[in-house]
Amino acid sequence: MMTSSEIEVENLNEEKNAEDSAILEVSTMPLGGVAKQENRDVDFLSNCSTSVEGSVIASPSIDSFSTLPEQEISDFQTDSRDLQVKVDNPQKHLETLETYITFRITTKSTRPEYEEGEYVVRRRYNDFIWLRQKLVDSYPTHIIPPMPGKHTLLAQLDRYSKEFIIARMKLLHVFLNRVVNHPILSCDKNLHIFLTTKPAEFLVRRKSRGNVLVKMTDSLQNMASTYTMKQRHFEFEQIRDYCIVLGEKLATIDKINHRIHKERQDYLLELHQLHPIFTLWATSEPELAPFLLAIAKAIECNAMAHQKLLENIPNDEREYISYVDAVKGALSRRDSMQIEYEMTVDELAKKRLEKDQQLMGFTSGASTAQNWGGSLWKAESRDEKLERLGQAIPRLAKQAELLQDRVECANENLRSDLQRWNAEKQTDLKSMLISMADRQIRHYQQCMNAWEEILTGLKLDGVGSDVNVGPPIKIPI
Repeated sequence: MMTSSEIEVENLNEEKNAEDSAILEVSTMPLGGVAKQENRDVDFLSNCSTSVEGSVIASPSIDSFSTLPEQEISDFQTDSRDLQVKVDNPQKHLETLETYITFRITTKSTRPEYEEGEYVVRRRYNDFIWLRQKLVDSYPTHIIPPMPGKHTLLAQLDRYSKEFIIARMKLLHVFLNRVVNHPILSCDKNLHIFLTTKPAEFLVRRKSRGNVLVKMTDSLQNMASTYTMKQRHFEFEQIRDYCIVLGEKLATIDKINHRIHKERQDYLLELHQLHPIFTLWATSEPELAPFLLAIAKAIECNAMAHQKLLENIPNDEREYISYVDAVKGALSRRDSMQIEYEMTVDELAKKRLEKDQQLMGFTSGASTAQNWGGSLWKAESRDEKLERLGQAIPRLAKQAELLQDRVECANENLRSDLQRWNAEKQTDLKSMLISMADRQIRHYQQCMNAWEEILTGLKLDGVGSDVNVGPPIKIPI
């Protein structure tokens, strides 16, 4: 029977020989979910995860399945922030009832609440959703960063394919870093639980029931959808209009990008068809063979460049549309708070008016109400109404005062977040557009270099240098 150390060595050898795919090997060794980086077995521990049943699933080739550029990894090592996170190393879990992907989250912090300083945990996509919902519930008037799409980032990719997992991983990394960079969200207790707790404890935390106040807030938002605000803040309405316009522009860019992507797919099919045509043509035309083979080589290089471009589509504009929607969501939640305050103020005004009418003796319809019920119903007397109103008015007045304070705090919170978002937005959009342009420039440069390479190797009308694909020829007219 093999010892535990021999099993570890065997698993490591299997990882080295595994192919670059999303299929994972399953072991039966129990393993904890949190580990410190300085542990001598950190490489093995970080490449494994523990499911609820205690099974360990080893990742294939970590280097080949890396999800973050080398620059981001090096930046993580030299980061000076007091809370740093990195999401990488996806693993596919095959269980009886479901199949899912988990991601490794490495956390480094000098904050006192992070006692161990370094944590390594594994979380699945639904855990990220839980974290974001907790942040929305706890900080409704703050801008909570968006999550990547539930099923598909790109319609043509399978949810368990390597490309899809890598794309989702990068967006989860962006989401988590936006959270930890926020001065308020980074101090949330649920974030601390998400980054540090072991799998069993985290599962218990996730299954705990939500607060009743959250459900009340949800019902208030549904009721507020039918209520129109009386006092609209010009400042926030202007930001909302700007977000709508920005979202439409980004959606237009995404639509154009999607159309270009489909056209390039069709063009790539044509290139794959052209390459064998010129190759076969060269066998039947010996005099033109060097020229035709050179064209076939250029077509092949163009096809490779197109294939590489189609395989690496970041879809930054679609992700930023979600970020704009998150900003509009924060604005809507602030509006719900103001609507709740205005509804309370209206109710208070009605109660005060009713009390004034009772005091002035305007009790029209009281006798009718008394005779309508007969012996089964007893109409409320004037003194009882005054007593009821005397209890309701102070309660509503206090509630209105508290809601007014909450709206003012919400305005300040949202203003500070919008100021941070405006600064980040300029940098993010600039980086997105420059990256998009650079990607296209590199693609066209590769295609142009392929054609220039064959042109310099062919002598046309006495102009040119020695050919690499065959002897110099002159095209007959």
